[in-house]
Amino acid sequence: MSENEAEDAGVLRHAAEIARRLVLTRRALGIEHQQDFGRAAGLSQSQYHHFESGKRRLSLEAALALCETYGLSLDWLYRGDMNALPFRLANAIRELEGKS
Repeated sequence: MSENEAEDAGVLRHAAEIARRLVLTRRALGIEHQQDFGRAAGLSQSQYHHFESGKRRLSLEAALALCETYGLSLDWLYRGDMNALPFRLANAIRELEGKS
């Protein structure tokens, strides 16, 4: 595998991890539809769909909009660190993770 292929694989894996956290967060907040979750943060349906499906890596601008709208942290979205999340949200996410 070339250096570029390895880098691309890493970016895709990271995008998939972020996508998984977006799905968990949306479900933990009780929001059924992607478009509702994204729209509340000022994101278009197709833009948010690409982030949640892992087809595109979450941009910093979109991440900040989601953080402000839903009380999330960049550490949660990008690194999976729940320490800065509101307690109830972190617990709801942990419950969902236990069911998967």
